[in-house]
Amino acid sequence: MITYILIALGGIFVVLLCIGLAIASFSGENYYRALQEARQYGNSRGITTMDFVSEINQNHFGERLALARCEEHCDHYGNGVVALSTSTMNSNSLASMSTIAHELGHARQDASGDTLKKHFNLRRRVRIVSHFFLPNVLIAIVFAVLFFFGVLEPIAWIYVSIGFAGLALFVFMYSLFLKYREIKIEKEASTFALDYLREYFSEKEVSVCKDFLDSARLTYWAVLFKSLLGWTFLTKRN
Repeated sequence: MITYILIALGGIFVVLLCIGLAIASFSGENYYRALQEARQYGNSRGITTMDFVSEINQNHFGERLALARCEEHCDHYGNGVVALSTSTMNSNSLASMSTIAHELGHARQDASGDTLKKHFNLRRRVRIVSHFFLPNVLIAIVFAVLFFFGVLEPIAWIYVSIGFAGLALFVFMYSLFLKYREIKIEKEASTFALDYLREYFSEKEVSVCKDFLDSARLTYWAVLFKSLLGWTFLTKRN
């Protein structure tokens, strides 16, 4: 019976490991492809991202959003402030438009309730919970090895090993659940982003933006799997 339980836990873990590695590997390549494609397109109206943000701020937020400059590749929204890097401000590419439209989607969430607050709380909880995965896996392996080699003789030790293995599996599944909820919030922000983009650009351009936003959302799963499975040294490559 114990052997079957260990085999079942091992089988579940291997399946999840394979899925995680596949997503972690595919998401990066898919995101890079979509990013390069979106960067190639300048929007048909010829407006810069700064123009786009200013108009959305005026038309949808009553100019309540503050605009700020930030370092490169750190465009974000928080506490009523939309932060743009210099390159993003001056860009008219669909990649930049998609990125900042997504942040405006978060601003809309912030203005309409506590969704964004929940988003940040979930992200923090995922980081905390994921730290408990590896220790439980290692403890389960150590107890199992010591038991099978006769170092730990009482049968109770194997139950201790199974307990830690089960706890590791619980941490893994709970992390997936939290990440799923977080990604739902990200998806809503992207949905709002597409609403803003449709006000200015053609359906073909919006389709390119949607492909880019979808690929970016997939990388959130990759980040989770890389943090949980980094000890395998199979998810280190970015």
